[in-house]
Amino acid sequence: MIRWALLLALAAGAVAYSLWLYLRVELPVAWGRWLGLVRAGVWIVLLLLLFDVRLPAAFGADGTQRRWALLDASLSMAAATSSGASAWTEALDRARELERAGWDVVAFGAGTSLGIPDADDQPTELITRLAPALERAVESGVTRVRVLSDLRFEDAVAVRSALASLPLDVEFEPFGQEVANAGISGFEVPDLPLVDGSVTAELEVHGGSGDSLDVRVFEEGVPIADARVAAPSGGLRARVRVPLPTPSSTGRLRYTASITLAGDAFASDDEAVSYASVGTEERALVVLSLRPDWEPRYLLPVLEEVTGLPGLGYLRAGPDRYVSMGRALDRGGPVDSATVRSAAEEAALLVLHGLDDQSDTWVQELVGRPGPDAILLDGASGAELVGIAAGDPRDGEWYVSSDIPTSPIAGSLAGMDFQGLPPVTGVLLPTDPARVRGSLFVQLRGAGPLEAMVHLEEDEGGRTAVLLASGLWRWAARENGRAAYRHVWSGIAGWLLGGESVLGAQPRPVSWVVERGEPVPWNAPIDGVERRVVVSRGDSVVAETTVVDRTTFETGVLPPGLYDYFVQGASGDTLASGRFDVAGSTEEMVPSPFGADDSQLADASSAADRDPGVPLRTQPWPYLLVIGLLCGEWIARRRSGLR
Repeated sequence: MIRWALLLALAAGAVAYSLWLYLRVELPVAWGRWLGLVRAGVWIVLLLLLFDVRLPAAFGADGTQRRWALLDASLSMAAATSSGASAWTEALDRARELERAGWDVVAFGAGTSLGIPDADDQPTELITRLAPALERAVESGVTRVRVLSDLRFEDAVAVRSALASLPLDVEFEPFGQEVANAGISGFEVPDLPLVDGSVTAELEVHGGSGDSLDVRVFEEGVPIADARVAAPSGGLRARVRVPLPTPSSTGRLRYTASITLAGDAFASDDEAVSYASVGTEERALVVLSLRPDWEPRYLLPVLEEVTGLPGLGYLRAGPDRYVSMGRALDRGGPVDSATVRSAAEEAALLVLHGLDDQSDTWVQELVGRPGPDAILLDGASGAELVGIAAGDPRDGEWYVSSDIPTSPIAGSLAGMDFQGLPPVTGVLLPTDPARVRGSLFVQLRGAGPLEAMVHLEEDEGGRTAVLLASGLWRWAARENGRAAYRHVWSGIAGWLLGGESVLGAQPRPVSWVVERGEPVPWNAPIDGVERRVVVSRGDSVVAETTVVDRTTFETGVLPPGLYDYFVQGASGDTLASGRFDVAGSTEEMVPSPFGADDSQLADASSAADRDPGVPLRTQPWPYLLVIGLLCGEWIARRRSGLR
C-alpha cells in the first residue's frame, strides 16, 4: 500500500512540475499545456518502470504460454534409478505428457532453452541452477511452473528466496532421488622435486551409502596405493590423505584416482586425474650456479622469501653433473643436465650465476628464453652473451653510491644506507655506457666516477636483470648488510616478476588438467617465431592452430579424455610435445536433493499472497513510448519557437 501511495505522489508531483514549467517558466506558447502533459507522460512511464509495475495477464503473451514445465537437463539426471531407467528418461516421458496437455517445456541447467529435447538427446549441463529459470519464467509472464528434476540444485538458497518472492505457483515432480553414488570432488598430487622421497595425495570425496569407501590411486595406469576412507554424510564432502610410494620415474607423471561403491549409479565422478612433476618443480625459482662461489648460498633463501616461490638450486660439479643446493634435509643426490635444463626452462624466475662463453651451449641458450631472468656475469664474454660490450672485470674496492637513480627498483632502495657496507669487486665497465640502464651505481674507492652495477632491460621476450659486479654476498654475511642485500634483490625480483609472465619457451597448456566443458587455455612466448600447435586423441587430430606473438590462446571445448599435443616450427620439426587431460569428473551429485519434505516445498512455492502479472519492464512498448514522446516534445518545442 505504501509503495502505491509513493508512486501516486511522485506521479502527481511529476505532472505538477511539468505543467508549472511550461505555463510559468517557459515563454507562453499555444501548445504549452499539451507539451507539459507530454513531459509528464514521460515521467509517469519512467516511474512505472522503476517501481516494476506488473500488467494483468491479458497484456502479456497468450494463454498457451502461461505454464512452463522446467526439465532438468543436467548430468545428474543420467543416473539410473532403482527401476533401471535413468531419471532423464522418466522426466522426458513426463515432459511429453505435459506438452500434449498444453504446457511449454523449457530445459534448464546453467541456462534455459525453450523446446523439448529429442528422444536421443542426453543431459549435458554441468550445473543445475533453478533460480534463473524461475526468474525468466516471471519475465515471460508465466504464472505456473512445474519442475521435473532430481532436485539437486546448486543454488538451493537462491531457489528458496525465489519461491518466497516471485509471483509463481511452483510444483515439483522429483525423479531419481534415491540413487547410490560416490565420487571424487578433488584430487591433487604435489610436485616432488627430489626423486628419493615419498609423496602424499589429497582427495576430496562425496556421497556413499555405507560407512566407508574404497579408493585406489594409479601412477601411469599402474595401481600404487589403496585406501578405505569414511563416507561423508549427504551433501557434505570429506578430505583424505593417501600416502604414495616413491615415484618410479622422473618427469611429469600422470596420476589417477578411482572410487568404488557397490551399485554406483553415476560413473562421471568416479575418477579424477592429477599431474605431478618428479625430479623438478614447475613454476619455481631456479638458481643455477656455474662456478663455485658464496653468492648462491645467500641468494637462494633470500629470493625464496621475497618471492614466495618454491626454490631449486643447482651447482655445477662437472660435465653433466649438478649438485642440489639448499638445506641438507632437502638436498638430493647429483642430477644430470637434462633435469636441470627442464627446471630452468619452466622456471618462473631463473637466476644464472657465473655465465660466460665457456658455459654449456644449452646454458647459453637459456639467456634468450622468454620470461624473467637474473644474470650474474663472470667476465666480458658473459656480458657479450647478454648484449653488453665490456672489458675485463676491473678489480679494486667498489663502494655503492647512496645516490639512487630513478629506476623501477628505486622504491625498494629508498631510505637505505649503503655506507659502511663491504665493497664489491670485479666490476664490468661497458664500452658503451648509454647501452646500460643503470639502477644502482658504484664508485672505485668511493670517490671515482659512477659506474652501473645493476642493469635492467625489458623487451618483447621478457624482463632481465644483469649484475655487473661480484661479491655482493659479503653484504649478507654481515649483520648490518643483510637488510641492504634483501632490499636490492627484493626490488630486482619484484620488477622481474611484475612483467607479463610466460610459462615456458614453447606453447603449452596453462593447466595439465582442464575442467570439463571449458575451452583449453594455452600460454605462449612472444618472440616473433611462428609455431603450429596440434592436439590429437589417439590417431585423430582434434584441434590445430598457428601461434605467432600471442601470450594466450584457446583451442575450444574438448570432450573428457587424455590428449596429446606437439609443437612444430616453421620448418616442420617438432619443438615440444606433451599431454593433458580434460576432466571427466563432475560435482552434479554432491548437493543433497532440495526440499525432501513435500509440505515444505508446498509452503515455499505458494503464490497466493503475491500479485501475478507481466512485468512492465519486459514489454517493448514502454521504451518505444518514451522515445516517441521525447521526440514529439522536441519537435513541438522547436516548431513553437522554444529552444
